[in-house]
Amino acid sequence: MVRRLRAAAGEEETMSTAATLDSVIEPLLTGLVSKRPEVRVDWAYTELKEGIESGQWDSHLGQIRERLTGYLRTGKVWTKALSAQLLNVLAEAGHFHYEDYLTFRAWYVTEEDTRGIVKDIGPIMAVGYGADYVETCVRIGMIPAVEGAAIISCRLRAPGGVWHDDESIRLARAACTTIAKSTSPHILEIWTERLSTTVLTEGIRNNNRAVVENFAHFLTATADMVRSEPEKWGIDAERADLVLPMIAEIEEELRNASN
Repeated sequence: MVRRLRAAAGEEETMSTAATLDSVIEPLLTGLVSKRPEVRVDWAYTELKEGIESGQWDSHLGQIRERLTGYLRTGKVWTKALSAQLLNVLAEAGHFHYEDYLTFRAWYVTEEDTRGIVKDIGPIMAVGYGADYVETCVRIGMIPAVEGAAIISCRLRAPGGVWHDDESIRLARAACTTIAKSTSPHILEIWTERLSTTVLTEGIRNNNRAVVENFAHFLTATADMVRSEPEKWGIDAERADLVLPMIAEIEEELRNASN
């Protein structure tokens, strides 16, 4: 009898804890929709991030993931971007799900609002935050390097404006991790050839100034990272010696085509 009472009390306590967590998490998830950065970023995102990293929300991860992927399909761009950031937090904490990545990918390669930090809205950073997630997914082995290369290429030629808030640097970090994780030099050669063909075609032939400028900044940032800190990204000398001349060749093509 005593055991049954203790078990019942334990169940009630568990249910009470779950209900309490739900009452806390739900307002935070709703807060991601807010246009006000002090609500969206400083409160909702920060609290959700800390709860995921500490394990506090472990019993509610399904609820969190469902809401984030739903936002990626239908939300405002600032909500989508923070959803990508929280998927990144989940992946870093060991909670990667490939179906979440596919939802992210469908959004990321087509998002046209490429604003960075905006007055009264704060950080939107769709390109930059998405690049962070791609870098993490490649680095921890959740997606292969060839997939990382593909999504970077798609983002470089996607619609949008000129990047102004370190988006090129963030995407270059994803590129460096992709270079380091590539399984063979042949894959890198194919990737750079496709970058040259597809991105230059969109930028030059279609007279898309934003694509040209973004591509140029991305190439410069990637080359600088490979040249100055290859060890940080796990890029060995063979890969660095292969990639740097190929990047220089694309940069030369870009300059010639722009003249």
